[in-house]
Amino acid sequence: MSRKTGVSRQRQKSSGDVRGEGAAARRTGHVLLLDLPVESVCQPPSDIVEMDDAVRVLLEIPGVPAASVRVRVVGNRIEVTGEKSPDFPAGETSFLCLERIFGKFQRAFEVRGSVNLGEVSARMANGVLEITIPKIADRRGRERRIPVTTG
Repeated sequence: MSRKTGVSRQRQKSSGDVRGEGAAARRTGHVLLLDLPVESVCQPPSDIVEMDDAVRVLLEIPGVPAASVRVRVVGNRIEVTGEKSPDFPAGETSFLCLERIFGKFQRAFEVRGSVNLGEVSARMANGVLEITIPKIADRRGRERRIPVTTG
């Protein structure tokens, strides 16, 4: 089962007020990302932000070098895979507590809507992978005059 993800969710402000989806839904609303289920040791948490010109997927993967992260577009899916290697000495280690997760991770998102999947870019900074999916202008509802010829 997939989880729908988008900006139509309401977001809590720090003051306790709920910001409605009205302005954002009118401004955008042509893009839908489905968080696809994958079997993986770890699924990094993600935020998805829709802006006027692009959709940004932010994945939190601290301690993972950019060289071990792979982002690819397959059809209308964006797949992110990588691996976080343990940073403790090899061999027998006696842990009093081990909460951090190591190993391979994967996330997959199905993208629907007016986006340009040929121009997707990815950037890593401070343990956050930012994937930018540019939007394309939606042509539905725009008037285009068609010349009438004779003969």
